[in-house]
Amino acid sequence: MPLKTPRTRNDVARLYELPLSSSRIGPLFNAFSYPTKISPESIALFIATHTRPGDVVLDTFAGSGTTGLATLLCDKPTPHMIATAKEANLSPEWGPRVAHLYEIGALGSFVSETLCSKINPTLFSKAARELVSQAQRKLGWVYSAKDPTGAEGHLRFIIWSDVVSCPSCSAEFTYWEVAISRDPLGLKKEHTCSSCRHKSPLSEWMHCEITVKDALGRRVGTRKRVPVYVHGQTGRTKWSRPVEKSDLALLSKIASKDITNAVPELPLKWGDLHRSGYHKGFTHLHHFYTKRNYYVISELLKMAEAFPAPLRPALRMLVLSYNASHSTLMTRLVFKKNQKDLVLTGAQSGVLYVSSTPVEKNILDGIARKAETHRAAYELVFGSRSNISVHRQSSELIDLKRGSVDYVFTDPPFGAYIPYSEVNQINELWLGRTTDASKEIIMSKAQGKDADDYSAMMGRVFASINKVLKPGGGATVVFHSAHAEVWRALSSAYLSAGFRVSKASFIDKIQSSFKQTVSSISVKGDPVLLLERSIGKRAKGPKEEAFLKSFLQGQAKGAQEDKGGDQRHLYSKYLGACLSSGVFEVISAEEFSRAISNYNLSRPKR
Repeated sequence: MPLKTPRTRNDVARLYELPLSSSRIGPLFNAFSYPTKISPESIALFIATHTRPGDVVLDTFAGSGTTGLATLLCDKPTPHMIATAKEANLSPEWGPRVAHLYEIGALGSFVSETLCSKINPTLFSKAARELVSQAQRKLGWVYSAKDPTGAEGHLRFIIWSDVVSCPSCSAEFTYWEVAISRDPLGLKKEHTCSSCRHKSPLSEWMHCEITVKDALGRRVGTRKRVPVYVHGQTGRTKWSRPVEKSDLALLSKIASKDITNAVPELPLKWGDLHRSGYHKGFTHLHHFYTKRNYYVISELLKMAEAFPAPLRPALRMLVLSYNASHSTLMTRLVFKKNQKDLVLTGAQSGVLYVSSTPVEKNILDGIARKAETHRAAYELVFGSRSNISVHRQSSELIDLKRGSVDYVFTDPPFGAYIPYSEVNQINELWLGRTTDASKEIIMSKAQGKDADDYSAMMGRVFASINKVLKPGGGATVVFHSAHAEVWRALSSAYLSAGFRVSKASFIDKIQSSFKQTVSSISVKGDPVLLLERSIGKRAKGPKEEAFLKSFLQGQAKGAQEDKGGDQRHLYSKYLGACLSSGVFEVISAEEFSRAISNYNLSRPKR
């Protein structure tokens, strides 16, 4: 069924041949555990090609509001967007649209509403500077530190370490000194106890535990952690040294502060991400923090509430955007090739991992740096005439008028990929509202939802889309999974709702997520599917085995010319080709990898 005019149909065909990627706005969204798969600028190209000014756009899984920002950008296209359209011979129609964003998540809906509220970037920047200035005056002392010469400086970050014990004599040492080699840089496989000289694998060293009184006055058992190394700055000079008495004295002073009034007392709702080891004693939000950083976050959020009402959400979002990624014990050090020292980074996206050497960062410095990223995002869309409405509810029942939507762009949850309601608690508890996990469309052992449950819930979403979509309208769906059962669940959901795949492409990510990075079998790039209503009975597609053979033979030459190419790219192309051709019993990424080996695609001919 045609989307618009013949010219537009040609534009749509070219659109799904574009190389798509993340963009400069990406890091702002990644801070909220919604890994950016496609930039607002790229989505705006989709919207402006599929629709006309004044049309209505729908996103059924809004996440952090990327589609809303894209709709705003349709009326304020960036030079990069205009140049991309010209290079691709596209004729998008720029101008204002209306967008409806459905997001069940408490954090996602808050971020969507804030980002899409057309905040004045100048007023925001002024307020952010004032917030940081107030915080420095009141809280700067908590990050004071003396440099190696004894001069006053400030803390940039401090490395903490689990305490471990020798399996032979039970003598205690820090994991920092036992496990990490600095010259050469690396993680040791074994260590010789300096007390009894017993040499043993690191796996045999036990993590010590301790009972402490937490911020709520409760006694909890947790892993024993101590500060070991300080990185600071005096003037423009950066320095580092081992922890000394002055650092411990400051920590003792902070420990004496009563912050019970700042502690959200709602317990954490653990599910698929809980680990009995490093989450030992983690029952409430404050257990993810050092007391210093918990105190700073709570005070910053209080200060934000004193600003004029239109700016409060933006300032809260500024604080929370740094919070989960950089303010908790999930901040960590990593080993990277060709680096002489460990690299400081934030929390791993999509998980709640706490390493044996967590890092405590200076939040005030981080907030000051991050403010510019937020200001730049607000500046891009300020003055746009597009209108965005955020609906904090499930998209299984969309309460819009029948046939009122011109186009859908959405990015559904990927099966069991990330349990957003569990991950986002670190920010949602500060907001005072959490996501209703019972309505979360996900595959989860903890929630008792399998592939059939996921498919049924997704099916109701696509049925709702079908109801509100105008005749001739289309839905672009970005999806990712390396698992055949998830793809089958998705295809079953949209087929049962009366849709078919008419076009397919994939996004080549600039940066993979943590789960993609650590997985040996994964998808590099997310397939992009254009769904249109089916007409009559579904035609039978080619047999899976024959289609796979034909696809691999067709890809062999290109793979050899590209020195084997990237198997994960090929899997994304295979998925799109399957669903476009009516092959719905797809194979998994692991099975596809074995098939590639059989066809020798991974090795160029000599």
